[in-house]
Amino acid sequence: MGTQGGPVKVDAKDPVDRASSAVQAVACFFPPTDFLNYGQPGEDGTCVGTLKDYKAAFGPRSDADESRKTLGREVSPIYFITPKTPPTLIIHGDADKLVPYQQAETFVAKAKEAGATAKLINRPGKAHGWPELVNDFQLLADWFDEHLRGLKPATR
Repeated sequence: MGTQGGPVKVDAKDPVDRASSAVQAVACFFPPTDFLNYGQPGEDGTCVGTLKDYKAAFGPRSDADESRKTLGREVSPIYFITPKTPPTLIIHGDADKLVPYQQAETFVAKAKEAGATAKLINRPGKAHGWPELVNDFQLLADWFDEHLRGLKPATR
């Protein structure tokens, strides 16, 4: 959602469609960002390999190689990065076995390369979630305050 929002449709009949669907800021934990390079270049993560148990979430288009590759690209935020990508904060554990840490590293690098604002916070030794994750909620709130309200986070 953070990379695929659309512009305002000024001539739309429905007032909802006259509002932009572009996201203004993103803050998230351990997101998959590139299903076609899932952990390493060329590794298909679209319901195969590490994510084979999640096939139902990808639907019937994941059955055939060609449609799976098309789907993998369509649902991978990394292929929609532009200079207008909203400011993005990712918090990710580097011991995550479900969503490789590489997903966050690559996304943040490509976003910065495109001229977008992106930040990665590494949680060393943490897997896909951790008991103290709730302590990071303030970081997400601070990110939104900074990028949506123009407030600088308080130093802690």
